[in-house]
Amino acid sequence: MYVLFKQPIFDREGNIAFYEVTLKDIKTKRFPQGLDPLKATSITVNIVADVGPDKIGNGKPVFVNVPSLFLEATMFELLPPELVGIELVENRSITDELLKAVNELVDRGFTFCIDDFGFEKVNYLPLLNKCHMVKINWKEMVYSEEELREVMGILKELNKGVVAKNIETEADYDSAKRAGVDYFQGFYLSRPIPLRDIRSLYFMKGTVIKLYEALKKRNLAKVADVIEQDVGATYRLLRFVKSLYRERAHDINSVEDAISLLSLNNVANFTLALAITELFAGHEEEELIRRSLLRASLAEELAKLYVPGLEEKAYITGLFSLTDELMGEHPQEIAKELELDEDIVEAYESRYNELGLILSLVELLEEDMENEEMVDRVAKILKVSKSRVKKAIKNALRITAKMTSTGGRDQSAV
Repeated sequence: MYVLFKQPIFDREGNIAFYEVTLKDIKTKRFPQGLDPLKATSITVNIVADVGPDKIGNGKPVFVNVPSLFLEATMFELLPPELVGIELVENRSITDELLKAVNELVDRGFTFCIDDFGFEKVNYLPLLNKCHMVKINWKEMVYSEEELREVMGILKELNKGVVAKNIETEADYDSAKRAGVDYFQGFYLSRPIPLRDIRSLYFMKGTVIKLYEALKKRNLAKVADVIEQDVGATYRLLRFVKSLYRERAHDINSVEDAISLLSLNNVANFTLALAITELFAGHEEEELIRRSLLRASLAEELAKLYVPGLEEKAYITGLFSLTDELMGEHPQEIAKELELDEDIVEAYESRYNELGLILSLVELLEEDMENEEMVDRVAKILKVSKSRVKKAIKNALRITAKMTSTGGRDQSAV
């Protein structure tokens, strides 16, 4: 699972001036192995736009690491320039297209910083007059004291802010401060902090494609159908819509409720955000998603037998029931964040209601759906025939198989 981390960068008085955000693997706390930098940037920009840089930075600017290739993309339309800075990493040879992209971003108000700057890196020099700050790796310093004074003097004359990164000891900090550095970043001052309330969710392969197909046909019912098969997409849609319609948040408890409030353009923008993220699951996440979908479908089928009218809530209850494993957040916290109805929250917290009972039975059946004794026990609790419970299980398995292959809930299931 990928999680966004933020690391504060301090001014000479010891105050937080801004933050740098980076994507890391939650297990290794390092940049995800094998993840393309362009994809990592897409994910980061999308999360920053989704959550809001003001929330991430507590009102301070947030800097995003951006490979030069990415500067020519249009994703920055999603970000407010007054709260977001761009840190150029992994520079390539300067092209007219790159310079044009930088000019446009600076003209729009973005603060621009060059990472790992050095006058010996000639590729950076054409960008120097366009940037606001440069960042120097203090642990890999290539300058002598005399050369450093000269470099700092030139940068000061050009009115460029200087950030020293990898400040790991008091000696590093003192030497950088004596040299006239403006801003300081490193473990000595603060380690990167995981943003616990932000999740890089995994989406099932094909979700975005199916959404586009539904949008082309202007079929919002099909859009809702596709989103409901995806835990991450469902979470983000509910959160997206509730942020748009705060006054009606408590009335939105299903994908169908959310879609009914959106225009086709709103849905298209939401789909674009999913497409940009390109978060497709690995094997471990795919299995968790499959289990979530099976729980959702089985909860819906059991609700038809036990409490007709609560099918949609039962589906959502089952769908989010594994978020502690999939997203690192307990289901009740997700339900509270999304302001779902109190009976859904209560189902997760105590199970002392109809939805909670259904979820408990789903978990019971999940252990062994072919266990005759288990099926019989569930049938007695629901006060229905054993054959009806078996049929519910069969429908749920068929619906889940359909969703994880071709996608789309099978509303014809009986």
